[in-house]
Amino acid sequence: MNSLAIHPLPNQRQGRLMLALIVVLLALPFAIGAGLYFGGWQPPRSGHHGHLLTPPLRLADLFPHPKGASFGARSTEKNAEKWKLVLHVRGPCATECTSRLDEMRRIHVALYKNMGRVSRAVLTDQPDDPVLLALHASQPDLMVLTIPSGALSEITDPVLLVNPQGLVIMSYPPDASPQGMRADLDRLLKYAWTS
Repeated sequence: MNSLAIHPLPNQRQGRLMLALIVVLLALPFAIGAGLYFGGWQPPRSGHHGHLLTPPLRLADLFPHPKGASFGARSTEKNAEKWKLVLHVRGPCATECTSRLDEMRRIHVALYKNMGRVSRAVLTDQPDDPVLLALHASQPDLMVLTIPSGALSEITDPVLLVNPQGLVIMSYPPDASPQGMRADLDRLLKYAWTS
């Protein structure tokens, strides 16, 4: 008895091959994603330019009440709901300090329509620093706050970004670019609901 061998037609073979190829292509991104996730891979760079503090630190808890002033020294209600760009200065305000304050002022002005949502401050352990007193006289919106020597030892970066609730959420090293700080502020102000 002749047994007839059934061979798939060429079109059937091509169809099965095409179906297998589609299944592999659909499953490939999931396999790659699972491999990266379980392998612990992280992207080399995040979207922000400073150091994100997790968890954020409450600025008021990092030092006793500053002498004679607080973030709302001029008008507590006016400054309480603002984002704050803060420079932490140890010792007298020298050339690096004044140039950083000038950068902060330029960043503040460059925010344009959002300028009113941000305030600037200096935290210093030198209450009678003539340079800071002169800067405050020429820029009345710059808050100069005195803190005890050795305060804020938990944070080594000189520039801090403080949210309206008084939490330090980001810090910037001495070599941080003003463009990066402004980009972070632009992004935060765009999506912030609190101010």
